[in-house]
Amino acid sequence: MDCRHLLAPAAAGLLLVASARVRAEDAGAARIMHATGGDFPALVMVVPGEHATLGLDAAPGCDRIRARRADELPPGWRTRVARVELDCEDTLADDDQRTLTAVTARAVLHPDRVQLAGQPVSEVRLMDSQRWGDHQYVLAAPFPTAGAVIRRFVEDTCLARMLAEESPATACTMQATDDGFYLPSSDAGGIWIHADPDDAARTLYVEAWAD
Repeated sequence: MDCRHLLAPAAAGLLLVASARVRAEDAGAARIMHATGGDFPALVMVVPGEHATLGLDAAPGCDRIRARRADELPPGWRTRVARVELDCEDTLADDDQRTLTAVTARAVLHPDRVQLAGQPVSEVRLMDSQRWGDHQYVLAAPFPTAGAVIRRFVEDTCLARMLAEESPATACTMQATDDGFYLPSSDAGGIWIHADPDDAARTLYVEAWAD
């Protein structure tokens, strides 16, 4: 019996299944990620090496800090980040009593891959040192468009968390500021929403703290 006419459809079927799987993976990679705030991706890493002579508890300096490659980013971000830029400076604190490592990392995202409350996110900015942190989602929408939407998202998220923890929800209303809205999250910091001072067509969602 000649089985070639049976094998050909089977092989074609396997090719169709493989092709469909590739298309599904491509579609999954392009699917929009919905950021929630507080879920900023780690953009830098410390290069393994000997600790500085200052002691085992000493923070690594700029010579041991580098930007992550795409394959080193957290899952979900690898197909959404176009590139990561890094600036690092070893400096002194304002009181000149302590050396600080100030890191500024910026991830430029592929368009239409990440949203926050339905608003497109174009960049992630992470600025950190031993004394302060400033983490931002840059929204590709002006404040008059995005401000109220993000404010409602922050307040609703806060309310849901408070209800889950059976805590008073009276502290979930964002306060109006000169340029946007603010919600304190601790004695050291909170959440800000305001226009990007460098580009009026963009809005910043900021989580920051300082000691």
